[in-house]
Amino acid sequence: MTKFYEVRKRDGAARLGRLLIGGAAVETPLLLSVEAVRSGDAPVLPAGAVTEGGNADTDKLLVYDVGELPAGWAAARGVVVLPETHPLAFDARDVKADLYVVGYAPRLLTSSRRLVAEIIRLRENIPPDAALYVPAVATPANVAFLIYMGVDVVDDAAAVLKGYEDVYLTDYGELRLSELENFPCCCEVCTSLSPAELRGLGKRERAELLAKHNSLALKAEVERVRERIRSEMLREYVELRVRTSPFLTAALRILDGEETYLEKRTPVARRSPLLANTMESLRRIEVKRFAARVVKRYTPPHRKVLLLLPCSARKPYSQSQSHRKFISAISEFRGHIHEVIITSPLGVVPRELEAVYPAAFYDVPVTGYWDAEERSWVGSCIEAYLRKNLIERGLYEHVVVHLGGGALEIFKGVAEKLGLEAFYTCGDGKEETAKRALERLRSCISELCAEKLPDKDAKANMIRAMADYQFGSGVGDVLLEGAEIEIKGKYPAYKVVSGGEALAEVAPEYGLLRLSLSGALRLHNSGFRAYEVRLNYVPRAKSAVLAPAVEDADPQIRVNDEVLLKDADGNLVGVGRAKMSGWEMVAAERGVAVEVRAVR
Repeated sequence: MTKFYEVRKRDGAARLGRLLIGGAAVETPLLLSVEAVRSGDAPVLPAGAVTEGGNADTDKLLVYDVGELPAGWAAARGVVVLPETHPLAFDARDVKADLYVVGYAPRLLTSSRRLVAEIIRLRENIPPDAALYVPAVATPANVAFLIYMGVDVVDDAAAVLKGYEDVYLTDYGELRLSELENFPCCCEVCTSLSPAELRGLGKRERAELLAKHNSLALKAEVERVRERIRSEMLREYVELRVRTSPFLTAALRILDGEETYLEKRTPVARRSPLLANTMESLRRIEVKRFAARVVKRYTPPHRKVLLLLPCSARKPYSQSQSHRKFISAISEFRGHIHEVIITSPLGVVPRELEAVYPAAFYDVPVTGYWDAEERSWVGSCIEAYLRKNLIERGLYEHVVVHLGGGALEIFKGVAEKLGLEAFYTCGDGKEETAKRALERLRSCISELCAEKLPDKDAKANMIRAMADYQFGSGVGDVLLEGAEIEIKGKYPAYKVVSGGEALAEVAPEYGLLRLSLSGALRLHNSGFRAYEVRLNYVPRAKSAVLAPAVEDADPQIRVNDEVLLKDADGNLVGVGRAKMSGWEMVAAERGVAVEVRAVR
Protein backbone atom coordinates (compact mmCIF):
# COMPACT_ATOMS: atom_id res chain seq x y z
CA MET A 1 0.00 0.00 0.00
CA THR A 2 1.03 3.64 -0.40
CA LYS A 3 -0.19 6.93 1.02
CA PHE A 4 0.39 9.59 -1.60
CA TYR A 5 -0.07 8.07 -5.07
CA GLU A 6 -3.43 7.38 -6.70
CA VAL A 7 -4.17 5.89 -10.11
CA ARG A 8 -6.95 7.84 -11.84
CA LYS A 9 -7.27 6.05 -15.17
CA ARG A 10 -5.91 2.87 -16.71
CA ASP A 11 -5.23 1.74 -20.25
CA GLY A 12 -3.73 -1.70 -19.92
CA ALA A 13 -0.64 -1.44 -17.70
CA ALA A 14 -0.35 2.29 -18.43
CA ARG A 15 -1.87 4.69 -15.92
CA LEU A 16 -2.76 8.32 -15.40
CA GLY A 17 -2.09 9.08 -11.76
CA ARG A 18 -1.73 11.77 -9.16
CA LEU A 19 1.26 11.99 -6.83
CA LEU A 20 0.71 14.20 -3.78
CA ILE A 21 3.90 16.06 -2.90
CA GLY A 22 3.91 18.70 -0.19
CA GLY A 23 0.17 19.28 -0.51
CA ALA A 24 0.30 19.72 -4.30
CA ALA A 25 -0.70 17.15 -6.92
CA VAL A 26 1.73 16.13 -9.65
CA GLU A 27 0.25 14.24 -12.60
CA THR A 28 1.75 11.06 -14.00
CA PRO A 29 3.10 9.97 -16.42
CA LEU A 30 5.61 12.50 -15.12
CA LEU A 31 8.67 13.81 -16.97
CA LEU A 32 11.41 15.12 -14.68
CA SER A 33 14.03 17.59 -15.86
CA VAL A 34 17.62 16.80 -14.90
CA GLU A 35 18.32 20.52 -14.83
CA ALA A 36 15.49 20.99 -12.33
CA VAL A 37 16.86 18.12 -10.26
CA ARG A 38 20.33 19.67 -10.33
CA SER A 39 19.02 23.06 -9.23
CA GLY A 40 16.72 21.59 -6.58
CA ASP A 41 13.52 22.80 -8.28
CA ALA A 42 12.21 19.34 -9.29
CA PRO A 43 9.37 17.80 -7.30
CA VAL A 44 11.46 14.61 -6.86
CA LEU A 45 14.96 14.89 -5.42
CA PRO A 46 17.63 12.64 -3.85
CA ALA A 47 17.19 12.77 -0.09
CA GLY A 48 20.88 13.60 0.47
CA ALA A 49 20.58 16.78 -1.55
CA VAL A 50 18.06 18.47 0.72
CA THR A 51 18.22 16.82 4.15
CA GLU A 52 20.22 18.01 7.10
CA GLY A 53 20.29 16.21 10.39
CA GLY A 54 17.61 13.82 9.13
CA ASN A 55 14.97 16.54 8.61
CA ALA A 56 13.27 16.12 5.22
CA ASP A 57 11.91 18.96 3.10
CA THR A 58 8.26 17.90 2.85
CA ASP A 59 7.69 20.11 -0.21
CA LYS A 60 9.62 17.52 -2.22
CA LEU A 61 9.36 13.79 -2.70
CA LEU A 62 12.70 12.59 -1.36
CA VAL A 63 14.31 9.41 -2.68
CA TYR A 64 16.27 7.34 -0.17
CA ASP A 65 18.49 4.32 -0.21
CA VAL A 66 16.59 1.51 1.48
CA GLY A 67 18.75 1.63 4.61
CA GLU A 68 18.11 5.35 5.02
CA LEU A 69 14.30 5.33 4.83
CA PRO A 70 12.93 7.38 7.74
CA ALA A 71 10.79 5.55 10.23
CA GLY A 72 7.93 8.00 9.88
CA TRP A 73 5.87 8.36 6.74
CA ALA A 74 4.32 11.81 6.96
CA ALA A 75 5.22 12.85 3.41
CA ALA A 76 5.57 11.22 0.01
CA ARG A 77 8.83 9.32 -0.27
CA GLY A 78 10.76 7.21 -2.71
CA VAL A 79 13.28 4.39 -2.52
CA VAL A 80 16.02 3.24 -4.89
CA VAL A 81 15.61 -0.36 -6.06
CA LEU A 82 18.80 -2.35 -6.66
CA PRO A 83 19.31 -5.27 -9.06
CA GLU A 84 18.70 -8.72 -7.63
CA THR A 85 22.41 -9.56 -7.93
CA HIS A 86 23.51 -6.55 -5.86
CA PRO A 87 24.81 -7.50 -2.38
CA LEU A 88 22.53 -4.87 -0.80
CA ALA A 89 19.47 -5.84 -2.85
CA PHE A 90 16.17 -6.13 -0.99
CA ASP A 91 12.69 -7.44 -1.67
CA ALA A 92 10.58 -4.49 -2.80
CA ARG A 93 7.56 -6.12 -1.19
CA ASP A 94 9.16 -5.49 2.21
CA VAL A 95 9.53 -1.73 1.69
CA LYS A 96 6.69 0.78 1.66
CA ALA A 97 7.10 3.86 -0.52
CA ASP A 98 5.16 6.01 -2.96
CA LEU A 99 7.84 5.96 -5.65
CA TYR A 100 10.24 3.16 -6.57
CA VAL A 101 13.33 4.25 -8.53
CA VAL A 102 15.09 1.65 -10.69
CA GLY A 103 18.70 2.33 -9.84
CA TYR A 104 20.07 0.23 -12.70
CA ALA A 105 17.69 1.32 -15.46
CA PRO A 106 20.24 2.03 -18.26
CA ARG A 107 21.44 -1.58 -18.07
CA LEU A 108 17.98 -2.74 -19.12
CA LEU A 109 18.48 -1.31 -22.61
CA THR A 110 21.04 -4.02 -23.41
CA SER A 111 18.28 -6.58 -24.02
CA SER A 112 14.61 -6.38 -25.02
CA ARG A 113 13.90 -9.47 -22.96
CA ARG A 114 15.65 -8.11 -19.89
CA LEU A 115 13.84 -4.78 -20.13
CA VAL A 116 10.42 -6.45 -20.22
CA ALA A 117 11.26 -9.02 -17.55
CA GLU A 118 12.57 -6.45 -15.06
CA ILE A 119 9.71 -3.98 -15.47
CA ILE A 120 7.19 -6.79 -15.00
CA ARG A 121 9.07 -8.16 -11.98
CA LEU A 122 9.13 -4.73 -10.34
CA ARG A 123 5.51 -3.92 -11.11
CA GLU A 124 4.41 -7.25 -9.68
CA ASN A 125 6.43 -6.72 -6.50
CA ILE A 126 5.49 -3.14 -5.62
CA PRO A 127 2.01 -1.94 -4.62
CA PRO A 128 -0.38 -1.20 -7.50
CA ASP A 129 -0.91 2.30 -6.09
CA ALA A 130 2.80 3.16 -6.17
CA ALA A 131 4.68 4.92 -8.97
CA LEU A 132 7.60 3.37 -10.84
CA TYR A 133 10.46 5.66 -11.94
CA VAL A 134 12.87 4.44 -14.63
CA PRO A 135 15.60 7.11 -14.89
CA ALA A 136 18.07 7.92 -17.65
CA VAL A 137 16.52 5.78 -20.41
CA ALA A 138 13.58 7.70 -21.91
CA THR A 139 13.72 9.10 -25.44
CA PRO A 140 10.95 10.36 -27.73
CA ALA A 141 11.09 7.01 -29.53
CA ASN A 142 10.81 4.65 -26.54
CA VAL A 143 8.86 6.54 -23.89
CA ALA A 144 5.44 5.42 -25.19
CA PHE A 145 6.46 1.79 -24.80
CA LEU A 146 7.95 2.39 -21.36
CA ILE A 147 4.71 3.92 -20.13
CA TYR A 148 2.67 1.18 -21.82
CA MET A 149 4.61 -1.40 -19.78
CA GLY A 150 3.73 0.35 -16.53
CA VAL A 151 6.38 3.04 -16.01
CA ASP A 152 4.97 6.17 -14.34
CA VAL A 153 7.95 8.54 -14.11
CA VAL A 154 10.82 9.20 -16.53
CA ASP A 155 13.39 11.95 -16.95
CA ASP A 156 15.23 13.68 -19.78
CA ALA A 157 18.74 12.57 -18.76
CA ALA A 158 19.23 10.33 -21.80
CA ALA A 159 17.81 13.00 -24.11
CA VAL A 160 20.18 15.66 -22.71
CA LEU A 161 23.17 13.34 -22.94
CA LYS A 162 22.38 12.61 -26.60
CA GLY A 163 22.47 16.34 -27.29
CA TYR A 164 26.03 16.50 -26.03
CA GLU A 165 26.86 13.67 -28.43
CA ASP A 166 25.56 15.66 -31.44
CA VAL A 167 22.51 13.37 -31.70
CA TYR A 168 19.17 14.87 -32.71
CA LEU A 169 16.24 12.88 -31.28
CA THR A 170 12.86 12.34 -32.95
CA ASP A 171 9.89 10.17 -32.10
CA TYR A 172 11.08 7.75 -34.78
CA GLY A 173 14.71 7.46 -33.70
CA GLU A 174 18.11 9.16 -33.65
CA LEU A 175 19.64 11.37 -36.34
CA ARG A 176 23.18 12.70 -36.50
CA LEU A 177 23.37 16.46 -36.68
CA SER A 178 26.04 16.15 -39.36
CA GLU A 179 23.54 14.40 -41.66
CA LEU A 180 20.64 16.85 -41.34
CA GLU A 181 19.69 19.39 -43.98
CA ASN A 182 16.37 20.41 -42.41
CA PHE A 183 14.89 20.01 -38.95
CA PRO A 184 11.73 17.81 -38.92
CA CYS A 185 10.42 19.72 -35.90
CA CYS A 186 8.76 23.03 -35.04
CA CYS A 187 10.09 23.53 -31.50
CA GLU A 188 11.70 26.84 -30.52
CA VAL A 189 15.18 25.50 -31.23
CA CYS A 190 14.40 24.10 -34.66
CA THR A 191 12.51 27.19 -35.82
CA SER A 192 15.27 29.59 -34.73
CA LEU A 193 18.12 28.26 -36.86
CA SER A 194 19.00 25.69 -39.53
CA PRO A 195 21.10 22.53 -39.11
CA ALA A 196 23.99 24.25 -40.87
CA GLU A 197 23.78 27.22 -38.52
CA LEU A 198 23.65 24.92 -35.51
CA ARG A 199 26.71 23.03 -36.73
CA GLY A 200 28.55 26.35 -36.97
CA LEU A 201 28.15 27.14 -33.29
CA GLY A 202 30.65 26.36 -30.58
CA LYS A 203 30.59 22.87 -29.09
CA ARG A 204 29.00 23.84 -25.76
CA GLU A 205 26.34 26.12 -27.24
CA ARG A 206 25.53 23.53 -29.91
CA ALA A 207 25.20 20.80 -27.30
CA GLU A 208 22.93 22.90 -25.09
CA LEU A 209 20.62 23.70 -27.99
CA LEU A 210 20.51 20.08 -29.14
CA ALA A 211 19.81 18.95 -25.59
CA LYS A 212 17.01 21.51 -25.33
CA HIS A 213 15.42 20.24 -28.55
CA ASN A 214 15.73 16.63 -27.36
CA SER A 215 14.07 17.49 -24.05
CA LEU A 216 11.26 19.37 -25.77
CA ALA A 217 10.70 16.45 -28.17
CA LEU A 218 10.51 14.08 -25.19
CA LYS A 219 8.10 16.37 -23.37
CA ALA A 220 5.83 16.55 -26.43
CA GLU A 221 5.84 12.76 -26.71
CA VAL A 222 4.92 12.30 -23.05
CA GLU A 223 1.99 14.67 -23.56
CA ARG A 224 0.86 12.68 -26.59
CA VAL A 225 1.04 9.48 -24.55
CA ARG A 226 -1.07 11.04 -21.80
CA GLU A 227 -3.76 11.90 -24.32
CA ARG A 228 -3.64 8.40 -25.76
CA ILE A 229 -4.22 6.95 -22.31
CA ARG A 230 -7.16 9.32 -21.78
CA SER A 231 -8.66 8.23 -25.11
CA GLU A 232 -7.94 4.55 -24.29
CA MET A 233 -5.91 4.07 -27.46
CA LEU A 234 -2.34 3.81 -26.20
CA ARG A 235 -1.92 0.29 -27.59
CA GLU A 236 -2.57 1.47 -31.15
CA TYR A 237 -0.05 4.28 -30.64
CA VAL A 238 2.58 1.91 -29.26
CA GLU A 239 2.20 -0.43 -32.23
CA LEU A 240 2.94 2.59 -34.43
CA ARG A 241 5.94 3.75 -32.41
CA VAL A 242 7.77 0.42 -32.03
CA ARG A 243 7.85 -0.07 -35.79
CA THR A 244 10.84 2.30 -36.01
CA SER A 245 13.04 0.11 -33.80
CA PRO A 246 13.83 -3.63 -33.92
CA PHE A 247 14.63 -3.44 -30.19
CA LEU A 248 11.20 -2.01 -29.34
CA THR A 249 9.36 -4.28 -31.78
CA ALA A 250 10.99 -7.28 -30.12
CA ALA A 251 10.16 -5.89 -26.68
CA LEU A 252 6.47 -5.51 -27.57
CA ARG A 253 6.31 -9.06 -28.89
CA ILE A 254 7.98 -10.35 -25.73
CA LEU A 255 5.61 -8.29 -23.58
CA ASP A 256 2.61 -9.71 -25.45
CA GLY A 257 3.80 -13.14 -24.43
CA GLU A 258 3.40 -12.14 -20.77
CA GLU A 259 -0.35 -12.73 -20.91
CA THR A 260 -0.97 -12.94 -17.17
CA TYR A 261 0.67 -9.56 -16.52
CA LEU A 262 -1.25 -7.77 -19.26
CA GLU A 263 -4.59 -9.56 -18.90
CA LYS A 264 -5.06 -8.67 -15.23
CA ARG A 265 -4.48 -5.01 -16.12
CA THR A 266 -6.57 -4.79 -19.30
CA PRO A 267 -10.18 -3.53 -19.05
CA VAL A 268 -12.91 -5.96 -20.10
CA ALA A 269 -14.29 -3.27 -22.42
CA ARG A 270 -13.62 0.29 -23.51
CA ARG A 271 -15.42 2.99 -25.45
CA SER A 272 -12.76 3.49 -28.12
CA PRO A 273 -12.37 1.17 -31.13
CA LEU A 274 -9.77 -1.57 -31.31
CA LEU A 275 -7.73 -0.85 -34.44
CA ALA A 276 -6.02 -4.04 -35.59
CA ASN A 277 -3.51 -2.51 -37.99
CA THR A 278 -0.44 -4.69 -37.42
CA MET A 279 0.44 -8.32 -36.83
CA GLU A 280 1.04 -7.43 -33.16
CA SER A 281 -2.71 -6.76 -32.98
CA LEU A 282 -3.29 -10.52 -33.20
CA ARG A 283 -1.52 -10.85 -29.83
CA ARG A 284 -3.56 -8.23 -28.00
CA ILE A 285 -5.13 -9.32 -24.74
CA GLU A 286 -8.59 -8.20 -25.88
CA VAL A 287 -8.31 -10.53 -28.87
CA LYS A 288 -7.01 -13.49 -26.87
CA ARG A 289 -9.60 -12.95 -24.13
CA PHE A 290 -12.48 -12.86 -26.61
CA ALA A 291 -11.33 -16.05 -28.35
CA ALA A 292 -10.87 -17.85 -25.03
CA ARG A 293 -14.31 -16.87 -23.70
CA VAL A 294 -16.05 -17.98 -26.90
CA VAL A 295 -14.64 -21.45 -26.34
CA LYS A 296 -14.78 -21.67 -22.54
CA ARG A 297 -17.90 -19.71 -21.55
CA TYR A 298 -20.19 -19.59 -24.57
CA THR A 299 -22.59 -22.40 -25.50
CA PRO A 300 -24.22 -22.18 -28.95
CA PRO A 301 -27.89 -23.02 -29.45
CA HIS A 302 -28.58 -26.53 -30.78
CA ARG A 303 -29.30 -26.05 -34.49
CA LYS A 304 -29.41 -28.22 -37.61
CA VAL A 305 -27.05 -26.01 -39.63
CA LEU A 306 -23.89 -24.13 -38.71
CA LEU A 307 -23.54 -21.29 -41.22
CA LEU A 308 -20.15 -19.59 -41.52
CA LEU A 309 -20.25 -16.05 -42.85
CA PRO A 310 -17.66 -13.35 -43.61
CA CYS A 311 -17.29 -10.22 -41.49
CA SER A 312 -18.25 -6.71 -42.57
CA ALA A 313 -16.82 -3.24 -42.15
CA ARG A 314 -19.89 -2.04 -40.30
CA LYS A 315 -20.45 -3.26 -36.76
CA PRO A 316 -22.48 -4.96 -35.42
CA TYR A 317 -22.41 -7.13 -38.53
CA SER A 318 -26.17 -7.55 -38.79
CA GLN A 319 -26.49 -3.80 -39.43
CA SER A 320 -24.28 -3.98 -42.53
CA GLN A 321 -25.57 -4.17 -46.08
CA SER A 322 -23.83 -7.49 -46.75
CA HIS A 323 -25.30 -9.23 -43.71
CA ARG A 324 -28.75 -7.88 -44.44
CA LYS A 325 -28.46 -9.72 -47.75
CA PHE A 326 -27.33 -12.92 -46.05
CA ILE A 327 -30.17 -12.69 -43.54
CA SER A 328 -32.68 -12.03 -46.28
CA ALA A 329 -31.51 -15.12 -48.16
CA ILE A 330 -32.02 -17.42 -45.15
CA SER A 331 -34.72 -15.57 -43.20
CA GLU A 332 -37.43 -18.21 -43.60
CA PHE A 333 -35.15 -20.89 -42.13
CA ARG A 334 -33.19 -18.98 -39.42
CA GLY A 335 -34.72 -21.09 -36.68
CA HIS A 336 -32.70 -24.03 -38.04
CA ILE A 337 -29.49 -22.07 -38.46
CA HIS A 338 -26.71 -20.87 -36.20
CA GLU A 339 -24.74 -18.04 -37.76
CA VAL A 340 -21.05 -17.60 -37.00
CA ILE A 341 -18.83 -14.90 -38.48
CA ILE A 342 -15.21 -15.61 -39.42
CA THR A 343 -12.98 -12.58 -39.03
CA SER A 344 -9.50 -11.32 -38.25
CA PRO A 345 -8.28 -10.74 -35.62
CA LEU A 346 -11.09 -12.16 -33.46
CA GLY A 347 -11.35 -15.49 -35.26
CA VAL A 348 -14.89 -16.72 -34.55
CA VAL A 349 -17.79 -14.41 -33.62
CA PRO A 350 -21.17 -16.08 -32.98
CA ARG A 351 -24.08 -13.91 -34.10
CA GLU A 352 -25.29 -13.67 -30.48
CA LEU A 353 -22.01 -12.03 -29.47
CA GLU A 354 -21.66 -9.57 -32.32
CA ALA A 355 -22.63 -6.63 -30.07
CA VAL A 356 -20.12 -7.34 -27.27
CA TYR A 357 -16.70 -5.77 -26.89
CA PRO A 358 -14.53 -6.07 -28.93
CA ALA A 359 -16.66 -7.67 -31.68
CA ALA A 360 -18.67 -4.48 -32.25
CA PHE A 361 -15.71 -2.17 -31.66
CA TYR A 362 -12.86 -3.18 -33.96
CA ASP A 363 -11.58 -2.30 -37.39
CA VAL A 364 -8.96 -3.95 -39.56
CA PRO A 365 -7.32 -3.13 -42.91
CA VAL A 366 -9.08 -5.07 -45.65
CA THR A 367 -6.88 -6.14 -48.57
CA GLY A 368 -8.17 -9.62 -49.36
CA TYR A 369 -4.77 -10.99 -48.39
CA TRP A 370 -4.29 -13.11 -45.27
CA ASP A 371 -0.67 -13.67 -44.24
CA ALA A 372 0.62 -16.85 -42.62
CA GLU A 373 0.40 -15.64 -39.01
CA GLU A 374 -3.13 -14.36 -39.53
CA ARG A 375 -4.18 -17.63 -41.15
CA SER A 376 -2.67 -19.62 -38.31
CA TRP A 377 -4.45 -17.62 -35.58
CA VAL A 378 -7.87 -17.53 -37.24
CA GLY A 379 -7.54 -21.19 -38.20
CA SER A 380 -6.79 -22.13 -34.58
CA CYS A 381 -9.94 -20.27 -33.44
CA ILE A 382 -12.10 -22.06 -36.02
CA GLU A 383 -10.59 -25.42 -35.09
CA ALA A 384 -11.18 -24.91 -31.36
CA TYR A 385 -14.80 -23.88 -31.96
CA LEU A 386 -15.56 -26.84 -34.26
CA ARG A 387 -13.86 -29.38 -32.02
CA LYS A 388 -15.90 -28.35 -29.00
CA ASN A 389 -19.29 -27.60 -30.53
CA LEU A 390 -19.48 -29.83 -33.60
CA ILE A 391 -17.30 -32.82 -32.78
CA GLU A 392 -17.60 -33.05 -28.97
CA ARG A 393 -21.04 -31.59 -28.31
CA GLY A 394 -22.67 -32.53 -31.62
CA LEU A 395 -24.70 -29.33 -31.74
CA TYR A 396 -24.91 -29.25 -35.55
CA GLU A 397 -25.82 -31.71 -38.28
CA HIS A 398 -24.43 -29.79 -41.24
CA VAL A 399 -21.88 -27.05 -41.92
CA VAL A 400 -22.57 -24.52 -44.67
CA VAL A 401 -19.67 -22.30 -45.63
CA HIS A 402 -20.50 -18.99 -47.29
CA LEU A 403 -16.95 -17.68 -47.42
CA GLY A 404 -14.61 -16.61 -50.16
CA GLY A 405 -10.92 -15.77 -50.57
CA GLY A 406 -8.53 -16.30 -47.69
CA ALA A 407 -11.25 -17.11 -45.15
CA LEU A 408 -12.45 -19.98 -47.34
CA GLU A 409 -8.91 -21.32 -47.71
CA ILE A 410 -8.41 -21.18 -43.94
CA PHE A 411 -11.62 -23.12 -43.30
CA LYS A 412 -10.77 -25.77 -45.87
CA GLY A 413 -7.43 -26.32 -44.17
CA VAL A 414 -9.18 -26.80 -40.81
CA ALA A 415 -11.84 -29.07 -42.36
CA GLU A 416 -9.17 -31.27 -43.92
CA LYS A 417 -7.36 -31.51 -40.60
CA LEU A 418 -10.54 -32.48 -38.73
CA GLY A 419 -11.92 -34.69 -41.48
CA LEU A 420 -15.10 -32.60 -41.85
CA GLU A 421 -17.45 -32.32 -44.79
CA ALA A 422 -19.20 -29.06 -45.59
CA PHE A 423 -21.42 -27.39 -48.19
CA TYR A 424 -19.77 -24.48 -50.02
CA THR A 425 -22.08 -21.84 -51.46
CA CYS A 426 -19.79 -19.14 -52.86
CA GLY A 427 -18.51 -21.11 -55.82
CA ASP A 428 -15.12 -20.10 -57.18
CA GLY A 429 -15.68 -16.37 -56.75
CA LYS A 430 -14.66 -14.15 -53.86
CA GLU A 431 -17.79 -12.02 -53.74
CA GLU A 432 -20.08 -13.47 -51.10
CA THR A 433 -22.85 -10.94 -51.80
CA ALA A 434 -23.07 -11.66 -55.52
CA LYS A 435 -26.55 -12.63 -56.69
CA ARG A 436 -25.51 -16.13 -57.76
CA ALA A 437 -23.77 -16.77 -54.44
CA LEU A 438 -26.85 -15.68 -52.48
CA GLU A 439 -29.05 -17.91 -54.61
CA ARG A 440 -26.77 -20.87 -53.93
CA LEU A 441 -26.92 -20.08 -50.22
CA ARG A 442 -30.73 -19.90 -50.24
CA SER A 443 -31.02 -23.12 -52.24
CA CYS A 444 -28.59 -25.03 -50.03
CA ILE A 445 -30.30 -23.94 -46.82
CA SER A 446 -33.78 -24.75 -48.11
CA GLU A 447 -32.67 -28.27 -49.10
CA LEU A 448 -31.00 -28.97 -45.77
CA CYS A 449 -33.75 -27.51 -43.59
CA ALA A 450 -36.82 -28.54 -45.64
CA GLU A 451 -39.46 -26.82 -43.53
CA LYS A 452 -39.52 -23.11 -42.80
CA LEU A 453 -38.81 -21.96 -39.26
CA PRO A 454 -38.26 -18.31 -38.23
CA ASP A 455 -35.87 -17.58 -35.37
CA LYS A 456 -38.18 -16.62 -32.48
CA ASP A 457 -35.46 -17.04 -29.87
CA ALA A 458 -32.90 -14.60 -31.30
CA LYS A 459 -33.28 -11.97 -28.55
CA ALA A 460 -33.19 -14.48 -25.71
CA ASN A 461 -30.21 -16.28 -27.23
CA MET A 462 -28.33 -12.98 -27.52
CA ILE A 463 -28.94 -12.05 -23.87
CA ARG A 464 -28.11 -15.57 -22.70
CA ALA A 465 -24.88 -15.60 -24.70
CA MET A 466 -23.83 -12.16 -23.49
CA ALA A 467 -24.47 -13.11 -19.85
CA ASP A 468 -22.43 -16.30 -20.18
CA TYR A 469 -19.64 -14.47 -21.97
CA GLN A 470 -19.55 -11.75 -19.33
CA PHE A 471 -20.07 -13.72 -16.10
CA GLY A 472 -19.56 -17.39 -16.89
CA SER A 473 -21.40 -20.41 -18.29
CA GLY A 474 -24.96 -20.85 -17.05
CA VAL A 475 -25.52 -17.27 -15.88
CA GLY A 476 -27.68 -16.50 -18.91
CA ASP A 477 -30.10 -19.29 -17.97
CA VAL A 478 -30.42 -17.86 -14.45
CA LEU A 479 -31.09 -14.37 -15.76
CA LEU A 480 -33.77 -15.55 -18.20
CA GLU A 481 -35.43 -18.13 -15.96
CA GLY A 482 -39.21 -17.85 -15.65
CA ALA A 483 -42.21 -17.61 -17.95
CA GLU A 484 -42.72 -13.92 -17.13
CA ILE A 485 -39.42 -12.84 -18.72
CA GLU A 486 -39.72 -10.28 -21.52
CA ILE A 487 -37.02 -8.74 -23.69
CA LYS A 488 -37.89 -5.22 -24.77
CA GLY A 489 -36.23 -2.42 -26.69
CA LYS A 490 -34.57 -1.87 -30.02
CA TYR A 491 -31.48 -3.80 -31.10
CA PRO A 492 -28.89 -3.82 -29.65
CA ALA A 493 -30.12 -1.91 -26.56
CA TYR A 494 -32.33 -4.73 -25.29
CA LYS A 495 -33.73 -4.73 -21.75
CA VAL A 496 -34.60 -7.86 -19.76
CA VAL A 497 -37.81 -7.41 -17.76
CA SER A 498 -39.52 -9.74 -15.29
CA GLY A 499 -42.98 -8.86 -13.99
CA GLY A 500 -42.51 -5.27 -15.03
CA GLU A 501 -39.15 -5.03 -13.21
CA ALA A 502 -35.91 -4.52 -15.16
CA LEU A 503 -33.20 -7.11 -14.53
CA ALA A 504 -30.53 -6.07 -17.00
CA GLU A 505 -29.96 -4.08 -20.16
CA VAL A 506 -27.40 -4.07 -22.93
CA ALA A 507 -25.09 -1.04 -22.73
CA PRO A 508 -24.22 -0.51 -26.42
CA GLU A 509 -21.39 1.89 -25.60
CA TYR A 510 -19.49 -0.95 -23.87
CA GLY A 511 -21.05 -4.04 -25.42
CA LEU A 512 -21.81 -5.42 -21.96
CA LEU A 513 -24.85 -6.20 -19.86
CA ARG A 514 -25.64 -3.65 -17.15
CA LEU A 515 -27.33 -5.24 -14.15
CA SER A 516 -30.08 -3.67 -12.10
CA LEU A 517 -30.26 -4.35 -8.38
CA SER A 518 -33.05 -6.87 -9.09
CA GLY A 519 -30.87 -8.61 -11.67
CA ALA A 520 -27.94 -8.75 -9.27
CA LEU A 521 -30.23 -10.13 -6.54
CA ARG A 522 -31.47 -12.83 -8.91
CA LEU A 523 -27.91 -13.95 -9.59
CA HIS A 524 -27.01 -13.79 -5.90
CA ASN A 525 -30.04 -15.86 -4.85
CA SER A 526 -29.14 -18.51 -7.44
CA GLY A 527 -25.84 -19.17 -5.70
CA PHE A 528 -23.75 -17.12 -8.14
CA ARG A 529 -20.62 -16.08 -6.26
CA ALA A 530 -18.32 -14.70 -8.94
CA TYR A 531 -17.64 -11.02 -9.68
CA GLU A 532 -18.35 -10.04 -6.09
CA VAL A 533 -16.71 -7.33 -4.01
CA ARG A 534 -16.88 -7.62 -0.20
CA LEU A 535 -17.08 -4.26 1.59
CA ASN A 536 -16.62 -3.13 5.17
CA TYR A 537 -19.58 -0.73 4.96
CA VAL A 538 -22.84 -0.27 3.07
CA PRO A 539 -22.42 2.29 0.28
CA ARG A 540 -24.89 4.86 -1.03
CA ALA A 541 -26.34 4.77 -4.54
CA LYS A 542 -24.45 6.79 -7.16
CA SER A 543 -21.39 6.91 -4.92
CA ALA A 544 -17.84 5.63 -5.27
CA VAL A 545 -16.36 2.79 -3.23
CA LEU A 546 -12.73 3.54 -2.40
CA ALA A 547 -10.11 0.80 -2.26
CA PRO A 548 -9.67 0.89 1.56
CA ALA A 549 -13.32 -0.15 1.93
CA VAL A 550 -12.77 -3.40 0.01
CA GLU A 551 -12.23 -6.43 2.23
CA ASP A 552 -12.05 -8.92 -0.63
CA ALA A 553 -12.78 -9.11 -4.35
CA ASP A 554 -12.98 -11.76 -7.03
CA PRO A 555 -9.54 -11.75 -8.72
CA GLN A 556 -11.10 -12.24 -12.15
CA ILE A 557 -12.77 -8.80 -11.98
CA ARG A 558 -11.41 -6.36 -14.54
CA VAL A 559 -11.95 -2.64 -15.09
CA ASN A 560 -15.51 -1.99 -16.40
CA ASP A 561 -16.84 -5.35 -15.22
CA GLU A 562 -20.26 -5.46 -13.59
CA VAL A 563 -19.80 -6.40 -9.94
CA LEU A 564 -22.04 -7.47 -7.06
CA LEU A 565 -21.37 -5.54 -3.86
CA LYS A 566 -21.69 -7.55 -0.65
CA ASP A 567 -21.15 -7.01 3.05
CA ALA A 568 -18.73 -9.00 5.19
CA ASP A 569 -21.36 -11.73 5.70
CA GLY A 570 -21.93 -12.17 1.97
CA ASN A 571 -25.28 -10.35 1.79
CA LEU A 572 -25.93 -8.43 -1.40
CA VAL A 573 -25.91 -4.68 -0.73
CA GLY A 574 -25.56 -3.19 -4.21
CA VAL A 575 -24.36 -3.37 -7.78
CA GLY A 576 -21.89 -1.29 -9.74
CA ARG A 577 -19.07 -1.09 -12.26
CA ALA A 578 -15.46 -1.89 -11.42
CA LYS A 579 -12.86 0.84 -11.77
CA MET A 580 -10.03 -1.47 -10.71
CA SER A 581 -9.24 -5.11 -11.25
CA GLY A 582 -10.24 -7.32 -8.33
CA TRP A 583 -6.66 -8.07 -7.25
CA GLU A 584 -5.90 -4.34 -7.26
CA MET A 585 -8.94 -3.48 -5.11
CA VAL A 586 -7.53 -5.74 -2.40
CA ALA A 587 -3.92 -4.56 -2.64
CA ALA A 588 -4.47 -0.81 -3.09
CA GLU A 589 -5.07 1.78 -0.38
CA ARG A 590 -5.97 4.68 -2.66
CA GLY A 591 -8.31 5.18 -5.60
CA VAL A 592 -11.86 4.41 -6.68
CA ALA A 593 -12.55 0.67 -6.74
CA VAL A 594 -16.22 0.62 -7.82
CA GLU A 595 -18.76 3.09 -9.14
CA VAL A 596 -22.00 2.22 -7.31
CA ARG A 597 -25.16 2.19 -9.43
CA ALA A 598 -27.77 1.00 -6.95
CA VAL A 599 -28.02 -0.25 -3.37
CA ARG A 600 -30.61 -2.21 -1.42
